[in-house]
Amino acid sequence: MITIKSERFGELHIDENEVIFFPFGIPGVPFNRFIIKDLIGPVKWLISIDDTDVAMLIVSPFQYFPNYGFELSDEIVSVLEAKSEDELEIYVSLLKYNDEGVAANLKSPFVINKIKKIGVQILLEDERYSFKEPIKK
Repeated sequence: MITIKSERFGELHIDENEVIFFPFGIPGVPFNRFIIKDLIGPVKWLISIDDTDVAMLIVSPFQYFPNYGFELSDEIVSVLEAKSEDELEIYVSLLKYNDEGVAANLKSPFVINKIKKIGVQILLEDERYSFKEPIKK
């Protein structure tokens, strides 16, 4: 059990089986060990266990964008050690959009093997997706 004290999240008690390792890291983030904690409804926090000030809101994109989808390269599947698609979870980060809205980064999803606790953030070449896609209520 790992215990972390954080101003934002209070004291977090983390089972080592919860820790997701990002072997390539996350662009712009100097850490590679994270946990996912529920927030409200479908929204979750992706929190660095090395520095809890590094945290972002994430959500499964399929609730808001039902036609969202992409193919993973063999290299990414290998890194994730995925034996089947059922082992994988997809998340996108949320960001402020205009003054009152929220947008999703559909261009750079997080793909996480929920069994092996390995994650990657990928950059999609697909022109249908943007870094700031408004979420409509």
